[in-house]
Amino acid sequence: MTSARHPVPTLRARPLVDRARDALLTAIREERFPDGRLPPEAALADQLGVSRGTLRAALQSLEADGIVSRRRRHGTYVNAHVLRSSMQLNRLVSFVSLVEQSGYVASVDPRRQQTGPASPDEAVALDIAPDTEVLTVFRLLRADNAPVITITDVICADRLTVAPSRLRAASTTFEFLEANTDTTADYATTEIIPLVATATTPAELEMAPGTPYIQLREVVFNAEHERIALSVVCVVDRLVRLSLLRRGH
Repeated sequence: MTSARHPVPTLRARPLVDRARDALLTAIREERFPDGRLPPEAALADQLGVSRGTLRAALQSLEADGIVSRRRRHGTYVNAHVLRSSMQLNRLVSFVSLVEQSGYVASVDPRRQQTGPASPDEAVALDIAPDTEVLTVFRLLRADNAPVITITDVICADRLTVAPSRLRAASTTFEFLEANTDTTADYATTEIIPLVATATTPAELEMAPGTPYIQLREVVFNAEHERIALSVVCVVDRLVRLSLLRRGH
C-alpha cells in the first residue's frame, strides 16, 4: 500500500535486496518522490520494511546504473534525465514500460511457444549439445498498434519446473526464468547488431526490405555463470530508440 507520505510499499516475504531495488525503481518511475529527492535512509528502510544495510545495497545498485546520485550529507536524488532518455540497454524495466515511456500505447500479442531441438547457433550460444530440446517463446510488442519489438527467448527444456502448457506469464525474460525454471537470471551479456530488413526478416515487424533495424542478442547467465537462456530482440528503432548509459567512474 502506498500514499503521499509513504511512496513505496512495505515488502513481505520477498528476496530483499533485489525486491527493494525493484520497489524503489517503480516508485522513481512513477514520480512518487517530490522534487526527485528520496527520503532519508532510516525512513525509507522503515517504509520498505527492510534493514538499512539492505536498503543501502539496493541504492548502491541503482547508483551504479546511473538512476540515482548519492551525496554525503545531501541525500539521494533521482537522475531524471536518465529515466527520460530512450531505451536503456541495461534493461531496468520491461520493454512494455519502455514503449510507454517513449510516448506510445503499448500492447502485447498473445505469446507463442514451441519445443524442439536446438539449432546449431542456439547450441553454441547456450553451450549445450546439438539437438538438445529447448523451449522457444516468442512475443510481439506493439506501439500504438504498430509492431515495434519482437522477443525470442530460448531456454533448455530440462530447466522447466512446469509443463510447457502451463507456463506462467511474465513481463521480462528474467521474470519468466524465475517463474518457470529451476534457476534465476543474474546478468546478461548483450551484442548490439545493426541489420537491414529483408523480405522475410525480421519476422512480423512489417518492415520494408532495406529498412535498418537493431537486434540485441543476449546470453543470460545465473549466479553460477551458467548459460541459461538466449534472448534475441529485434527493435524498430525509428519508433523506440536505443541508448547506452556510460558512467565516468
